[in-house]
Amino acid sequence: MAIPHELISDLQAAGYYPQLAGTMLVESLFDEEIRSHFVHIDTHVDLDSIHRHVTAFAITPTRLLIAHVDDDPAPRPLGQPPRAMTSSEAIELVDIRTVLIGRTYERPAQFEPGQPPVEVSLTLGWGSTTRIDTFPEACTDPQCDADHGYGGSLLSEDLTLRVSAQAEGPEAVARAEAFAVELRRASFRATRDRG
Repeated sequence: MAIPHELISDLQAAGYYPQLAGTMLVESLFDEEIRSHFVHIDTHVDLDSIHRHVTAFAITPTRLLIAHVDDDPAPRPLGQPPRAMTSSEAIELVDIRTVLIGRTYERPAQFEPGQPPVEVSLTLGWGSTTRIDTFPEACTDPQCDADHGYGGSLLSEDLTLRVSAQAEGPEAVARAEAFAVELRRASFRATRDRG
């Protein structure tokens, strides 16, 4: 099963091991077609190094495929070629519990329908990763020094993606938003059709 030409172009435009990311998607397809996709390249700069990674998302009729390629963080001897680490995941659309789409708008007082956001964030939850945020409980009495225990929240947050017009350009924001909406639609349909 081949991947769509547009996805190949997006992987090549990202410029970070496109053959590797594409191969990871192909091996997960199992004869399904890709209905929608999004490719996100990200670069992190530390004091002494630059780390790049690319994540490719693909929606099939039944699953969300995620292929991730990252720089190997292990130190390499001088003159040795770089290494990359990969991971891939296939999530059944019916198992996706959260498709949270966040949008940031400039000049919200003048907002009009159709105005594009300047930033889009996508948070997905399917139960793979859970984060616990805890904090010490307190009471309203400023003189109280009793131990009131701890409170907290249990949050499912398997993947978070942020795309900014300032960093990636308005076209990338528009593609991210369209993909997020399509993923929400596909997840809704899969859940509805299952029941």
